[in-house]
Amino acid sequence: MKIAVAQMNTRAGDFDATVERMLAYGRRAKSLGADLLVFPVPALMGLEPGALTQAEAYVADAAEAMTKLAHGLEVPSLVPFMFDADGMTASDVALVRDGETIPLAFATWLSGAGDQGVSALAQIIREASGTQNLADEMIDLAEEVGPASSALGPAVVQISGVDVGIALTYDDLDSFALGDAAADVVCYLPMDGFNTDDEASCLAPAVADGCFLSEASEANSWLVAANAVGAYEDAVYCGGSFVLSPWGELAAAAPSFVEDLLVCGVDVLSEGPLAEAARPAGYDRSRFLWDACALATRDQVEKRGLAGAAVVLDGTLSSAAVAALAVDALGPMRVSALVCTQDGPSLADARATARSLRIRDVDELSARELERAVTMLGGEADASELAAGLVQARLGSMARAGSLLALSADDKTSLAVGLGEGSPAPVCRADAFAPFGDVYRSDVQRLARYRNAISPVIALGSVARVIVPSGLGVEEGTTRPELAVSRLDAVLLTHVDRGGTGGYAISGLDEDVVLRILARVRACEAARRSGPRYPVVSARSLGEMETPVADAWRDRGHSGAPEAPGPEDLAEALDEIAQSLSSLGLGGSDGDGPEQPVASGEVPQGLSEVMGFLQDLSAGNRLRRQGGKGSGGAPGSEGPWFGLFSDN
Repeated sequence: MKIAVAQMNTRAGDFDATVERMLAYGRRAKSLGADLLVFPVPALMGLEPGALTQAEAYVADAAEAMTKLAHGLEVPSLVPFMFDADGMTASDVALVRDGETIPLAFATWLSGAGDQGVSALAQIIREASGTQNLADEMIDLAEEVGPASSALGPAVVQISGVDVGIALTYDDLDSFALGDAAADVVCYLPMDGFNTDDEASCLAPAVADGCFLSEASEANSWLVAANAVGAYEDAVYCGGSFVLSPWGELAAAAPSFVEDLLVCGVDVLSEGPLAEAARPAGYDRSRFLWDACALATRDQVEKRGLAGAAVVLDGTLSSAAVAALAVDALGPMRVSALVCTQDGPSLADARATARSLRIRDVDELSARELERAVTMLGGEADASELAAGLVQARLGSMARAGSLLALSADDKTSLAVGLGEGSPAPVCRADAFAPFGDVYRSDVQRLARYRNAISPVIALGSVARVIVPSGLGVEEGTTRPELAVSRLDAVLLTHVDRGGTGGYAISGLDEDVVLRILARVRACEAARRSGPRYPVVSARSLGEMETPVADAWRDRGHSGAPEAPGPEDLAEALDEIAQSLSSLGLGGSDGDGPEQPVASGEVPQGLSEVMGFLQDLSAGNRLRRQGGKGSGGAPGSEGPWFGLFSDN
């Protein structure tokens, strides 16, 4: 069997253009002898259409696009799509072939529902619609797919005599690895984008470090990963699609951050080895993080139909890094820079960075002009804030005049606790997108050094000019701003990305300093709501920990969750619960007689099963097996589940 993967970048909702491109991929796959063509999850409808899936016109256009694909694709294809399920966006994968579109998850559910379940559902549809056609089509779908191994498991369909399974999540992959579902080939279509904290999200480069090997081996299946490349809302997909053999050799791999058609032959009867294995470049965290942010910036401009981007250069690390990223994403001719700073060395560094990046469209707002404008507006009392707001107003004017995207130099650190001394909060904002909004300042400095290692475009003075937010106390005991920011970011990492798990002692800061940081994060909640959009490239963004602005609760810096109970503790607690239920007349009667009291030390059967399950968990038996994706997939390594609670 020859399988093709269309690693592509599309504009969600642009159905006509997307269908034409998908049909072109189909023609190329046909010419190369492919038996199956796999499209990535966001190709047709994006990742989160949201309320659009409830709009009749949108649903009609999406259905028309799927119909065109069904009649135009020359190779059987897997096409993911989104639909509305009681107000929530749900996903499925359609098998498109011979003019028909079969939603696999739905059809698998039907085939696992049994004759009575299908007949009952068909009767409901007949009564609701007054027609038998739809009910008959549903039964035909079940017959197309064939008997399902599990009504709740991932879909499996036969194509060209090969059983092909569909996995949209890590849990779906686990179903095949644990034997809950079986297939000769498992097609993994990741729904989640790139996450710098999860190496497996970059796909092919992660295989070299052991990711996905145990999944393919334990499932005894070929693993085909089909990833998108591009930005969809706040998610970024980095490509790296691959084909992995059951014995752990990489048969083929697509490049990262580039559109590609990957075609690879799969022999489901072979036991290896391959004549020639693929060897992609390994995972480099700085390179992938930089390229992901650049890709997100480029797609924000391209998919919104803008001409380029506008940035402010003030000599600081953050502004210089954003300017360099914008030039890498769009080219120097599509970037406009506003140089503005009140400090002589900073001004020299800002000008030097603009020259090194070859930005042609550079405007300067002198300190004297800015001071005069502030004075005219009567802003002596809040001159710094008003000046920062005027810079933003000028940036916004440049962006509107040139149809540009105004970029923010905000990073995850500044969005969390504010800008601090040297960079006062502006009274107004013009920036629409912050490329590093989900990247801590410590990482921004690493990225600047990484970019300068390729070519020295950022002035060294700017690389060293790291702004430390004031009023927090993180700079006490050190004269190095890098160390102060690192301490601050350690607290934020624990609070935001890890939800406080593990405690704040890793930062080396006193408890009162930690409490000031947490209070500042809470105080900046309202400001973040009106802040710029940004790509999500971490385990947890600031937006994902959004809290009510007027809520009175404050984090007091607890060192972590209480110690997980042991098996004896759980047994005792559940025994007490059973006794309480018995005393309330809820002891589990079979309905044929009065409730029977539960003797001391005994637990009803249902609770006994729960207790055994929890005892296994507390003893360290994880819900997911050894060698999970978070550990790189190495056999025997620790996965993301520990004891009773998950730290993931």
